[in-house]
Amino acid sequence: MTTSDLPAEGQPDVSTEGTEAPFDDVITLSTSTGQDGAVTVTVVGEVDTFTAPVLRSSLDTQLEQQPKELVIDLSGVQFLGSAGLAVLVETQKSARSREVDLRLIATTRAVTRPLEVTGLIDLFTIVDGTAR
Repeated sequence: MTTSDLPAEGQPDVSTEGTEAPFDDVITLSTSTGQDGAVTVTVVGEVDTFTAPVLRSSLDTQLEQQPKELVIDLSGVQFLGSAGLAVLVETQKSARSREVDLRLIATTRAVTRPLEVTGLIDLFTIVDGTAR
């Protein structure tokens, strides 16, 4: 073995790091149903091109159940990319067509800033999470 076979000093040996599913721990979703029938999907992590389809699938599944209200808790989101914004807009359209009230819990700049910059914030009812 020569020194060129070893990882650079201070650099991880990426050849052995989770090469099978590198995006599994980038987003975590959990769902709960309140006593009032409102369904809350809590999102933690990053919503980008790789993770947006996972979020979309989860939200579609919940909308198929036609809850009275769907709450998307984005307070644990550290990054909201354009793919994530697209999922939110598509979910809003789908919720409206099914007469499901949609609310977003958006308390961090990582979420509110992309919504504001794109002008999409006006499409949504934003709540702080304590008024439910």
